[in-house]
Amino acid sequence: MARSGDFNRTTKRETIERPGGVCASCGSALDTPWSEGNHRGYAHHVRPLRHGGTAELANCVYLCWGHHLYLGLGMAPFGIDPQGGSSSTWVIVEAEDFAYWSGLPEDWVKS
Repeated sequence: MARSGDFNRTTKRETIERPGGVCASCGSALDTPWSEGNHRGYAHHVRPLRHGGTAELANCVYLCWGHHLYLGLGMAPFGIDPQGGSSSTWVIVEAEDFAYWSGLPEDWVKS
């Protein structure tokens, strides 16, 4: 059952096609309804809903389980967020944090 703020199928499909069916962080081939790979893929809100994120394409990134877990727990492969790392916090990312994701909007980049 879909929750308010979940990505629709069109957004998910466009998001996984953007990097060619791979995790936007590590490049692992992802298994989704639109791509075949060895790792389960998860659509992730770059800016969480509780921090003003939306269900739009610009806020969606597909990640492997490990990288989805890191960001979902307020952590990232590049460190733990200064707020302590929990699902209620938000790791602010930069374009270079997603090596395999083209199309990161300019407003996601830290100033």
